[in-house]
Amino acid sequence: MLEALETRGFAAYAVDMRGYGETPRDATGWLTPRRAAADVLAVLTWMATRHPALPRPALLGWSTGAAVAHLTAATSPTRLSALILAGYAPDPKGVIAPVAGPAVPLKQRNTRAGAASDFISPRVTPPVVVRAFVDTAIKTDPTLADWRNEEQFICDSSRVSAPTLVMYGERDPNIEVRDAGNFFAGLATLDKQLVVFPGADHCAHLENTHDAWVSAVVTFLNRYAVSGR
Repeated sequence: MLEALETRGFAAYAVDMRGYGETPRDATGWLTPRRAAADVLAVLTWMATRHPALPRPALLGWSTGAAVAHLTAATSPTRLSALILAGYAPDPKGVIAPVAGPAVPLKQRNTRAGAASDFISPRVTPPVVVRAFVDTAIKTDPTLADWRNEEQFICDSSRVSAPTLVMYGERDPNIEVRDAGNFFAGLATLDKQLVVFPGADHCAHLENTHDAWVSAVVTFLNRYAVSGR
């Protein structure tokens, strides 16, 4: 994804949350939504400083990353120029109840079955893509991150005022179409788009819908560009 955006002229960065990839856990061993959003905000601030001549950063999140992006945009709306939520559109009236979890992080091992579980659309997903994704996931994230206090996530889309693109695969099992429509309608911004990728599932950005996914992102971010002037 970084390469695809970079070749289209974007300064693109990816963030490994605490406990993901090469980013270590903090002393608690846990990751919370507010901690994750604060980390994303720190990265947005760093990016703005690194590229002072560019517009404010746009924030793109997928799946749980989109939930973090949603929270970040709701709490720090002036720090980003646009919000892109992929594979995520909850019931805006939903409430996430607190869950009494384990006292210490579980540090469960990642599995090939777990890493492959989001790919449910063989018509748009070449097996080689699934194998490559699973191999990479096991190598870079051998131990699953441990989340707690997930009630800190929000569902209310009316708290989002930044220009927003919502997109998901037609067969994404995490998306309820009615909820997605209500979530989109409830966004406070009038500058918004909704894109659904036919035949795709939760991993639309990696499947045969990859080019369409990238095109939707680029078109949204370039929506004010005027040619011939």
